[in-house]
Amino acid sequence: MKLISMNDHRPTLTCHLCDAKDLQLAPAYAAFQRVTSDCKPWPAGGSLARCRACGLVQTVVGPKWQAEADQIYTGYTIYHQSGGREQNIFPGAGGVGKPRSDGIITALRDAVALPVGGRLLDIGCGNGSFLSAWSRLVPGWSLCGSEVSEKYKAQIEGVPGVERLFTCDVDEIPGQFDVVSLVHVLEHIPAPSAFLWRVRKKLKPGGILLVEVPDCAQNYFMLLVADHCSHFSPPLLAGVVAAAGFEIVLSTNSWVAKEVTVVARPRPAPAEIEKPRLPENDSEQVFANWLRLRETVAKVEAVAQNPKFGLFGTAISATWLDAQTGRAAQFFVDEDQNRTGKTHLGRPILAPADVPLGATVFVPLPEPLAGQVTARLNNLNRNLTVVTS
Repeated sequence: MKLISMNDHRPTLTCHLCDAKDLQLAPAYAAFQRVTSDCKPWPAGGSLARCRACGLVQTVVGPKWQAEADQIYTGYTIYHQSGGREQNIFPGAGGVGKPRSDGIITALRDAVALPVGGRLLDIGCGNGSFLSAWSRLVPGWSLCGSEVSEKYKAQIEGVPGVERLFTCDVDEIPGQFDVVSLVHVLEHIPAPSAFLWRVRKKLKPGGILLVEVPDCAQNYFMLLVADHCSHFSPPLLAGVVAAAGFEIVLSTNSWVAKEVTVVARPRPAPAEIEKPRLPENDSEQVFANWLRLRETVAKVEAVAQNPKFGLFGTAISATWLDAQTGRAAQFFVDEDQNRTGKTHLGRPILAPADVPLGATVFVPLPEPLAGQVTARLNNLNRNLTVVTS
């Protein structure tokens, strides 16, 4: 979903947020296999950098990155592991899931007062999962979606309350909105503050901006997504949003595990985009997380010799680890009932209760999720060896 055009004349080692020519590169990162945001293996050869001037952790953006992103989006298959159904999240320790959009919208309603009968624009709306959830949970609103193609036009415009799907530039979308949402969109967009500056004009005075991105401080596997060009933590995302003329209402990673949510409102019209200066400690922590990737690969290689070896999950981390270890997984394990019984990368997706007796399962999740999953797997009494990252 290329939502904003790139300036291909931008110098290769220039920060795409602040334009400083002061990028610190991660040595040896290019040797890692990568993964696409729709969870498919992607070849090695990427880059990871940190801008010493503003602090943004990023992929080096230039013609090579843009060509790869275009190629990925041309063959994009949203939620292919579950037949197009949005992924479930598991907010409690009991392993009971619900759609991610439901969790975000429920938390937003609890955090801010939404107007009755407002108007919402969902930028990068995919196949309409967020719009569909909003229609169910916040009825009476007028809804619009924005995407780069009309691939899911009929599905999106069939959602109750949807006015239409727009495939034009955001500046050309008519009218203003009470809420503008970007769910897993901003990490794909070069010059994110400049893009949000344009989005700001689509909000009514006092309107709400909702941004959801991966938390790369907590989930370091997201540093390997080939079509992402910015890598965030809660303070890093808040800084980028604030630089575009927004007042931060909240910044949290508690709404959805391994993700960052920022809710903001437009400030009275500032004269220009601010020069961002992101928190140095958070910036350095996210950038240093690439070293944990090597440690995780070593852990997997040490246990993958078991002929009953499987990886927990069917998303970014499991897809990457399988590619990085030469397709070591004999099976994948998932608690999402929309995915179990299907295949991922040509191998079965098993429910936890169907994992072979005596198998070794590697769980590439941060704490406390890894501990919760480990406890649930061990409670199955299947003599499993569970290893975490």
